[in-house]
Amino acid sequence: MIKIDDYAYTSGLKDVHPVEKVSFALIFLFFTILSKNISVACFTFTVMSILVLFKAKIPFMAYLKLLFVPFVFLMTSLVAIIFSIAPIYQEDLDVLWMTEIGLWQIYISSNSIQQSYQLASTILASVSCLYFLVLSTPLNQFMWVLKKVKLPIVFVELMGITYRFIFVLLEKVSEIYIAQSSRFGYQDYRSWFSSVAQLIVSLFIKSMHSAKELQIAIDSRGGDEHLYDVDLSLVYKRGNFIIVFISFVTLFMIYIMTKS
Repeated sequence: MIKIDDYAYTSGLKDVHPVEKVSFALIFLFFTILSKNISVACFTFTVMSILVLFKAKIPFMAYLKLLFVPFVFLMTSLVAIIFSIAPIYQEDLDVLWMTEIGLWQIYISSNSIQQSYQLASTILASVSCLYFLVLSTPLNQFMWVLKKVKLPIVFVELMGITYRFIFVLLEKVSEIYIAQSSRFGYQDYRSWFSSVAQLIVSLFIKSMHSAKELQIAIDSRGGDEHLYDVDLSLVYKRGNFIIVFISFVTLFMIYIMTKS
């Protein structure tokens, strides 16, 4: 999580206006989800990956590690889609592979293969769009965009506080874990469970203290000021909006040509 935040603030696209980045990513994301077209999804994944690697300058191995997490969950979901179960006496099945277990038959059909391809391509393309945004847009730019689209201030500030507390909790976890490890707290299963339980309790207590300190700081200022007043000095570039428009037209043309 900390590395993702570092990449966002050191990205080669950090100085691009957030409206341009959000518009670009959302066009690809909506086309991918709504069309459910494999060609559109492949094009989206390719474009987003190229931008992340060569424009945002994110290390290749770091990007692969980020993709690996959703890929594992995707594989577990695909198993349920690829394999189907039907009674052994049922006929007229579009079967590519089949095995019988008792009164049931487990089989793979061409339709399930097609659905798995479609689901996998859509999910990976959608994830690549989100990674493009996360890895190229710092939090303050996100919050600026959310305020400009007139989302409630409470929602925007809760998002900022939640994001901040993620790093506070990660730091506390690291400190507690190092202290426990130095006392051989994870040398066997019994001590491991005991240490983890103590870590969770300590983390809960420290998070409550941090929340209380934040509330005291807010109350000391009257409690009616905004926590996050974001002001961007970035400017719009006409060329980027032309790229957004060209991307929209290209995605639409790919969808029309491959619709059949």
